[in-house]
Amino acid sequence: MFKNPLFLKIIMIFTLPALGILYFSTILVFDKIKLLDEIYKTNYNLEYLKISEKLIHSLQKERGLSVMYDGKEEKITLDLEKQKEVTNFEFNKYLKYTDVYLLELNEQKEILITIKELQKKFRLLDDIRLEIENNTMNKMDIITKFSDINNLLLDSILSIKSVKAAFNFNEEFLNVYYFLVYKEALGVERALISFILSEGKIDSKIKNELIKIQLIQTESFNFFIKNTSVEFFNKYNEIIPKELTSKIDKIKINLEKNQLSNLISLEQWWQISTQRIEHLDELFNIIIGNLEETSKNIQKKAFIDQNLSLFFLFICFITLISLLFVLKNIIFKQQISFDKLEKQKKVYELLNNTNKYLLKNNTKENLYSKIHQIISKHPSMVFSFIYDIENKDEKDNIVRKGEIYAQEGVLKDLLLMRLEESRESNSDNLLNKVISTKKNVIIESFENNNISVFFKYSKQFNIKSAAAFPIKKFDEVASVFVIYSNENKFFDYEGEVLFNKLVNDLSHILEKFDYEKNRLDQEKELKITSFAFESSEPMIITDELGKIIKVNHAFCDVMKYERKDIIGKNPRIFKSSHQDKNFADQLWNDLRDKGYWSGEVYNKKANGQILPLRTTITAIKNKDNVITHYLGQYIDIGEQKDKEKVLEYQATHDNLTGLPNRLLLLDRIEHAITKVVRHQIVGGLIFIDLDNFKEVNDTLGHDIGDTLLVIVSKTIKDVIRDEDTLARIGGDEFIILVDNIGNNKENAKINILNLAEKIKDSLNAITHIEGHINVSTPSIGITLFSDSSVSVKNIIKQADTAMYAAKKQGKNAIEFF
Repeated sequence: MFKNPLFLKIIMIFTLPALGILYFSTILVFDKIKLLDEIYKTNYNLEYLKISEKLIHSLQKERGLSVMYDGKEEKITLDLEKQKEVTNFEFNKYLKYTDVYLLELNEQKEILITIKELQKKFRLLDDIRLEIENNTMNKMDIITKFSDINNLLLDSILSIKSVKAAFNFNEEFLNVYYFLVYKEALGVERALISFILSEGKIDSKIKNELIKIQLIQTESFNFFIKNTSVEFFNKYNEIIPKELTSKIDKIKINLEKNQLSNLISLEQWWQISTQRIEHLDELFNIIIGNLEETSKNIQKKAFIDQNLSLFFLFICFITLISLLFVLKNIIFKQQISFDKLEKQKKVYELLNNTNKYLLKNNTKENLYSKIHQIISKHPSMVFSFIYDIENKDEKDNIVRKGEIYAQEGVLKDLLLMRLEESRESNSDNLLNKVISTKKNVIIESFENNNISVFFKYSKQFNIKSAAAFPIKKFDEVASVFVIYSNENKFFDYEGEVLFNKLVNDLSHILEKFDYEKNRLDQEKELKITSFAFESSEPMIITDELGKIIKVNHAFCDVMKYERKDIIGKNPRIFKSSHQDKNFADQLWNDLRDKGYWSGEVYNKKANGQILPLRTTITAIKNKDNVITHYLGQYIDIGEQKDKEKVLEYQATHDNLTGLPNRLLLLDRIEHAITKVVRHQIVGGLIFIDLDNFKEVNDTLGHDIGDTLLVIVSKTIKDVIRDEDTLARIGGDEFIILVDNIGNNKENAKINILNLAEKIKDSLNAITHIEGHINVSTPSIGITLFSDSSVSVKNIIKQADTAMYAAKKQGKNAIEFF
């Protein structure tokens, strides 16, 4: 069974995905085991947190008592001695646990360093206590020394590595850290105010320390309240009495006003401040209990996930075994196609060997030369060559010049000779056919197919079939790959697909060569650009995230911004309403696909004014083809836009009268037809031709004729409505478009006739032109339209016909079409 290579091939094709799934399932199982182990470490983290908090709490109390200690108060002395014992006990617990904890967390270097530093600090604690006992240490130094130890403990808590699969747990763990920072700040505040009360005075240094510690209180408390759950927030309000908070706030206010006489006694202060800290300690225990419960739930879920992964691995294994048995039955039913598959296998092996060299070559010449050496080793291949196109006739698409890449020998010499002959005769050979169609050309047999240069020599060199493939670069044929085989119909559908893969890989490599060349050119261009950056052309440079890191003076001058107001900002601060989301998507798509974008943008200047800019944005890449910066170059085209508006106006208006010309009139008639159809109304066209206008020009001169035209246009505009369009379409020809002259044709005819009579009377009222008698009169033609059955040109033609009918009536008349 396993001697059949076809069976082995199918085994590979069908079992590789299953093996892949099996492999990834195994990895998933190991990941789940590793994750579960990591989650178990949360127990150590929580235990470390509890032990550290007890030590911090003990140190806070010892710090407060040490500040109050003066050797005179027996109660304080006894309390301090007891507290030292508590601190030593908690520290020994801490040391014992950290020995275990360090073994579990040997990969967390930050916490290791912090714990080592803590051990050093604790060794100095006995010296500090001795100085306190002898009253040789400044009270502020006592506070600082103890606070340093507590801050190290807090740092060690902060440096505990988070658990990747437990986001809520990590978040609450961080909240606990800020809660402890808040509690530590309250402890420092207790010690400072105890010092003030024992001394009976407050200086600026202590006052500044109080302000500083109160800021820390505010920041840490706000973080905790903002990020903690509603349950803990309510617990806080429930545990901490408002009366206690109000009493402490009142003491702080008196301290700020230096009203020491209004303060309570040292003993009372110690009692209420310690009461508040003890309440916080109670809340801490509640939070820790919740975290322990959360940790258990996470462990439970991870354990279930691990078991599911093991089950999935088992299923994959069973599936793989089942698949092997199914394939065994399939293979014996496919023996008929075995020979065909064997041939494809050999071709596949050939192409596989070829692909190994594709990425190893950095020039097209080396690539093409190596391919033929590999293909020639296949027993079914006679000869192959690549025709690289350097120049071709764009008119008839016939190759005029190119370079041959092939193995040296008789066939290459013969190929060069025959190609030269085919060029001179312009024959439709295999190469020209591939280039013109941009498709594969397959010659199944050389018996009847005479399109190859080797047709006459096919028997001599045992050539029986051939295939030619276009190697494209950016969808254009760059080369032609031709292969000759000693087997009939060697390039069947499956074989053609395999060779297409090779050709596609070649296309990608050629495009890669071009991309690399472009990248190097871009790097060179960027270096040149850096020298030209401070030119008169506005430019900005951003990092890969779009944050502006450099801007030249020209840009600041155009946009009316100060440099300091731009650096560090995103260019979207210049965005105006002219650019929508589609515009932005297209811009980023071009940058990603092409490496650059060019077009027009409308940016908002610092003063709010909108400025049109012709913009080019270039993605700057490093040697790994990764975008590192973006370069934006701008040209102010505001003046150009103004000129474009003028040109657009000139293209649609008459220069002499300023009226719409024929082009604009045609557009407005189109809109008028749409309007009358939609609203079921009637529109009309009035065509006016000035009688005897040629006589005015001939006898009085063209200047007087132009003056008459201007007077006529102004006179008509005074008569018609604002929404009507008056256009000059020729020398002495005017058209009035009235897009709503009535609801039906009878009313419309009456209304438009009245309007035409007013126009006629007003034009006849022009008796003199600059002192000369006006001999010109209007001939007026009218047509109506109420649907889209008549084209725009025919509507004008109807009005023109009616106008000529008016002229035949003896001029100075009005006629309907």
